[in-house]
Amino acid sequence: MMCKFSVEYVFGSLDKALAAELFDFWNLNQASYQAELKSFRSHGDLSEIEPLLSKQKVLKRQPGAIARNQEGSIVGVVFVVLRELEAHLNLGSHAYFQRMYVLPQARSSRLANQLYKKFLEGFIGSVELRDHRASTLMAENINPGLQEGFMRRYFARLGFTMLGSNRLGGEVWLLKLRNQFIF
Repeated sequence: MMCKFSVEYVFGSLDKALAAELFDFWNLNQASYQAELKSFRSHGDLSEIEPLLSKQKVLKRQPGAIARNQEGSIVGVVFVVLRELEAHLNLGSHAYFQRMYVLPQARSSRLANQLYKKFLEGFIGSVELRDHRASTLMAENINPGLQEGFMRRYFARLGFTMLGSNRLGGEVWLLKLRNQFIF
């Protein structure tokens, strides 16, 4: 029997109720998320989560999209972090860095696909909500089980370009974003 779920785009619309729900979600699941990240790392320093990005502090972290089960509980989240980029990368001064986490018991390719597509569709269209300095969205695929041809074709169909592999074993993908300065 397939579990029903709903997916919603939430970037730029974080209210107190959703913030409280996400706080509870991460309180319950942060340890398993970090353990999973650690298990995927082939080598290197786990504290360096975004190895291509500068060591400067996160400028802003936001949820991008969430998935809920039929009871209404959050079972998955796509989140983005705005960071400064190292100048030698020639990718602009800032970028959004994206991650997705779905609870193990809720994982399915259908849910992951719908959650990610809902996020991308909304994020690409949210020019006025994004920081105008960021002209790229970067994604690191660290799950070795997903570093296969089907996943590479999936990212390419979504408009991403593979930058390569980093020293921690992840594949780094880049999507150019349209941006504009709004004042």
